[in-house]
Amino acid sequence: MKFTCTQENLNKALSIVGKVINKNSTLPILNNVLLKTEKGMIKLSSTNLEIGVSYYIGGSIEEKGEITIPTKLFANFVSNLPSGNVEIKLREDIVNIKCNGYKTNIKGIDAKEYPLTPKLDIDPLFKIKNSELKKALTQVLPAISSSESRVEITGVFMNLAEISKNKLTLVATDSYRLAEKTLKLEKKNVAENFQDLLGDIKSVIIPKETVQELVRDIDEEDNLVEVVIAEGQILFKFGNASIISRLIEGKYPDYKQIIPTEFRLKINSEKNKAMKAIKVASLFSNISNNSVEFKISVNSKNLEISAETSDLGNNNTKIPVEIEINKDVTKNETLSKDDNLSIFYNHRSLIDGLNSVEGDNISLKVNDENSPTVLVSAKDSAFIYVIMPIRV
Repeated sequence: MKFTCTQENLNKALSIVGKVINKNSTLPILNNVLLKTEKGMIKLSSTNLEIGVSYYIGGSIEEKGEITIPTKLFANFVSNLPSGNVEIKLREDIVNIKCNGYKTNIKGIDAKEYPLTPKLDIDPLFKIKNSELKKALTQVLPAISSSESRVEITGVFMNLAEISKNKLTLVATDSYRLAEKTLKLEKKNVAENFQDLLGDIKSVIIPKETVQELVRDIDEEDNLVEVVIAEGQILFKFGNASIISRLIEGKYPDYKQIIPTEFRLKINSEKNKAMKAIKVASLFSNISNNSVEFKISVNSKNLEISAETSDLGNNNTKIPVEIEINKDVTKNETLSKDDNLSIFYNHRSLIDGLNSVEGDNISLKVNDENSPTVLVSAKDSAFIYVIMPIRV
């Protein structure tokens, strides 16, 4: 193997494929990156047996070949090279690298020992703009569960049941909060034979690590991501990169039943004012449950956000809000300006929700102290964030 490429392209490729390396792997070769010539280009690949990442770069290829190289050493060396062309030559298991006066030899391991990454040689089920997929995954990512006790909620649920309507839904939950994003696909970007491609598949669950990798690697441009789904695997192809991942087995919970459809009160606020008040209150929050209190007075023009602990003290902040009473729901109730609600929330979950919701203004839809609260924004009606109050 012998080829020449630019330091910039090689460095970018290594920065992308190097992120999935599992330093604790019992297979030493998984600490290596697979370097090979393929289809007239230079391909770099890595895997941790759960996710496989590949990236293609252009270059001048004189001799074909393949080898695996210790990723960390290779990446650190390349990142410190000056701009310009890098010449890489393989002799037996030694990789010789030259660039503007820099020269090194790195011992590799035969590529035949590297685990094979599954290939999904079928048509994409759908295509979606980079920016739209990245934004949607970023919005739902914070709500993914980290607990291994319920594996089925440690990923993003992708509902494909309405693909015939060019509609895609992404959901994440950790049982205490839930994020749902609905995406509208362009008809031309959905495969005409989508039913044949899907078969009996109605939904899939994408692992959290895969979602994090996608959020890191997908750029903000409006190019298209191709999504290929097969039994147990999902493939994302964008630009020169591709990410293939196993899917989580199991049945995702029927999350729709926990989202309220009617609300007694709707609290409208500026997002930044709410965010600052919650962050200040969190400084005095009980570390056992991270709670902050929302005191809502019907017909008031203020929302009171507070926290108190015996060893730190207390904080109380009032922010201007508009409180709307849903008369269709409260028609049999007598609400006066003296009626109050006191609801406790986990401040970290609240802040995650506010960061995920777009726009300068947000709305909290509330029923009572024990029912789920829904956080929405008029700017992005396709996204909702549900948070459960906590008991203190």
